[in-house]
Amino acid sequence: MINRRWHAVAAAIAAAGLALSAPAAVQAAEPAPAAKPKTMLLVHGYNPDPPTKCNVSTWDEALAYYQESGGRDRSTMRTIGYYAGDAEYCDDVIGDGKATRERPIQDIAKDFANHIYEKYTSKGEEVDIVAHSMGGLITRVAVLGTREGWSGFPPKVAVEDIVTLGTPHQGLINGCGDPDADPNDKCTRQWNQMTPKDEGGSGFIEKLHESAPGRDDRGLDDPWAAGIDWSLVGSIEDETVSYYSGIDKGYFAHQKYGYDENITAGCSDPNVSHGNLRQLKGAGGFCLRYWHHGADGGPYTTENGWSPLKVAFKAATYKGDDLPR
Repeated sequence: MINRRWHAVAAAIAAAGLALSAPAAVQAAEPAPAAKPKTMLLVHGYNPDPPTKCNVSTWDEALAYYQESGGRDRSTMRTIGYYAGDAEYCDDVIGDGKATRERPIQDIAKDFANHIYEKYTSKGEEVDIVAHSMGGLITRVAVLGTREGWSGFPPKVAVEDIVTLGTPHQGLINGCGDPDADPNDKCTRQWNQMTPKDEGGSGFIEKLHESAPGRDDRGLDDPWAAGIDWSLVGSIEDETVSYYSGIDKGYFAHQKYGYDENITAGCSDPNVSHGNLRQLKGAGGFCLRYWHHGADGGPYTTENGWSPLKVAFKAATYKGDDLPR
């Protein structure tokens, strides 16, 4: 999809050619065992009513689909929780496992960064991450805080691919302005952080876009994000995070995928709602517009696009771009 992906494909083709011309004795040798895939971390989003049932109703479709159609072993996928009570339903819980909706996103991001470092990076392992909604902001800030040297963050995190599904990179559609007004209302601290500043938000979102695109603005094309392949997914049918916010319109990413039932007059697909971005599976039948970084980057549109879960799988497992043109 980006140049290094095509180089990998070319290398594989070249290797295949060499094997075909090798002596018979070499051809008969036992094949080397396949390398174990990098661990895929699945990070859930904001939950108005914790705990989050990661393996029961949040990532259940993804886990089953990736095993059945993606050929992944369950042991190579780990669901990540952080709210109080998540430990009962998620594979791993970061931090103290007692987070509420009042805990700042950057604090959960710090816990996530330290989890990645302790469990994987310090052992020489890279991970891939698929994150839904606020989970994408947690992931983004985990990398940002680490590479900018924020207090309490680890020395490094080794991440190769990050996919965000319905993440409010530019804020929520219906945010809130005063998290201290009523402890029983929807306006929690996390919800306020995800609200654009001009709608009463804390300014957290704007800190991710501090200056013009393409400059030292904490964008995904700046040095802190280097070495990671970033894929952003949004949907026009998402009533929580707008299409433009989900794909971070106007800012860089290696790949962007937008579910848009208005691609053509006759295009229709299953309701790609905010929650369905982490539930819908299948190899075709979706109204999809997509771009990738490079000279032939698009945009391309198709009425037979991949489902959100297949998009996330292909992007996170580095399989390249073979979407219908």
